[in-house]
Amino acid sequence: MRYLSLPKDDKADAYIPQDVFATCVAMVKNVDLKARLEAISGDIEKASKDYDLAADAKTLYLTPLTAKVRKVIAEELVKIYTQRMVPKKAKGRPVYDQIMSIPANGRCPFCGIGTVNTLDHYLPKTHFPVFSVTPHNLVPACTWCQGQKMEYYPITAGGQLLHPYFDDFDQDIWLAAEVVVGSPAAFRYSASPPVNWTPDEKARVASHLRELKLGSLFGSNAGSRLVEIRGRLAKLHDAGGAHAVRAHLQEELDSVEQDHKNSWVAAMYRGAIASDWFCDGGFR
Repeated sequence: MRYLSLPKDDKADAYIPQDVFATCVAMVKNVDLKARLEAISGDIEKASKDYDLAADAKTLYLTPLTAKVRKVIAEELVKIYTQRMVPKKAKGRPVYDQIMSIPANGRCPFCGIGTVNTLDHYLPKTHFPVFSVTPHNLVPACTWCQGQKMEYYPITAGGQLLHPYFDDFDQDIWLAAEVVVGSPAAFRYSASPPVNWTPDEKARVASHLRELKLGSLFGSNAGSRLVEIRGRLAKLHDAGGAHAVRAHLQEELDSVEQDHKNSWVAAMYRGAIASDWFCDGGFR
């Protein structure tokens, strides 16, 4: 939902995947395991390059699942992340912390609402262990998004969730919210991209909303926002009717869209403005 710049180290240099891998492996004390891990450095480098090419081409769904890399099994690769990057004193922890710091104001790029508190593997490490510590596969995320995504991975072009490092879908407005008439009023969210988008692009934004259950999250936030602004809208309606309410909502929308056109709040204001019922007192 929010585009992020590619991860860079504290000197603003691009991470070299095999160097990150080597940093984590340096902590391994088991001589045999360490030797087997060091032997696949070239495989890690190639896999990371293939990852970037596929991500740029929007074909990560074609990435083959891996059970092992040469003599290193999946569990051993996953532990490079869980034991050599995540712990506070781990050699790879500076990489973890640097990637966590990328989003502005710590806002989750998948939903645009939550505060990032973990790194999510875009291609799950349990199914794609070769990317366990590949920086471009590690995305800052909030508890909601990681909890909903879990082990999800795409098997079709249209099933690919939006990748914060490689997908910028904010050139056009594609997130919509429709007012649901009732007491209280509510908002129903959906993907409504422009007609000129490709079928795969249209499917991807719909998959992103569905798999992360963002419709529910956005609807809940919209309900809370309505409670906060209802008093202001009521005063405007009493003084100037639907026209005054719509003018105020449009002013708010103009400001919100300068930050992010496809945020849940921007979609909420667009939906409210489009509803005659809402503007003429339905918000009450």
